[in-house]
This record gives sequence, C-alpha cells and structure tokens, in this order.
Amino acid sequence: MGLITPEELADELHIDQTEEEIKSLTNAINDASSLVLSSIANDLTAEAVLKVAPQFNRLVASVAQSMYYDPALSDGLSHGQMILLQQITGIVDWNAEVSNGNI
Repeated sequence: MGLITPEELADELHIDQTEEEIKSLTNAINDASSLVLSSIANDLTAEAVLKVAPQFNRLVASVAQSMYYDPALSDGLSHGQMILLQQITGIVDWNAEVSNGNI
C-alpha cells in the first residue's frame, strides 16, 4: 500500500481531475504528509509509517482535504485528525520500542 494519490483523493472528494486540480491535490498531499510525518518524528518516511499504521493514509487524506479548502489551516487540525495523529504516533513509538528490544 502506498501513499494516497491525487486521483484517489479527487475521486473521494468528487473533484474533477483536471491538470490544475491534480496539481493542487498533489501539493496538498505532499504538504499534509510532511506535516504529519514531522509531527510524529523527524526521521520517518511515509512508507515506513504505512507498514505499521495504514490509517496514516486516512489522516493524510483528511489533512490534505483541509489544506485544499483552507491552505492556511485557519482552525488548525480537527479533533478527529488529532486523535488519528496521536494513535499513529503511539503505534510508531511502540514499534520502535519493540524493534529496539525495549519491549
């Protein structure tokens, strides 16, 4: 499973897949992915997180949608997005502890 694509997000949001819209969604997905990854840890990749927490895609899609409609994220992340972020952070932290032999 890879990171959500702009075409998948366009389908989900019922947005026309014009070149301009795909470019906007690509930027929103990239920005959302970077925001989420840096909120979890500095040295993570989307591929690594997706291996242990497939809900990463749901969070990236949700944050990308928020950024698409409100690029400044005027209201910040929603409560649901924060719950997913905390859950994913816990999963990633737990897996790191297991990998390091601490659990």
